[in-house]
Amino acid sequence: MRPRWQRIGLKVLYWLAVLVVSLALLVALILLIESRDQSSVGARTAPAGR
Repeated sequence: MRPRWQRIGLKVLYWLAVLVVSLALLVALILLIESRDQSSVGARTAPAGR
């Protein structure tokens, strides 16, 4: 059986890897949604009703 400090270290490493993968997926999802967004919030076009 592994020493106690080694078990704790492996758990910390595991959750750190889970956190890194989760953040990477979140950033990828945000970038994907942002790239597909066709809005023009700051555009200087006249409204369609004019």
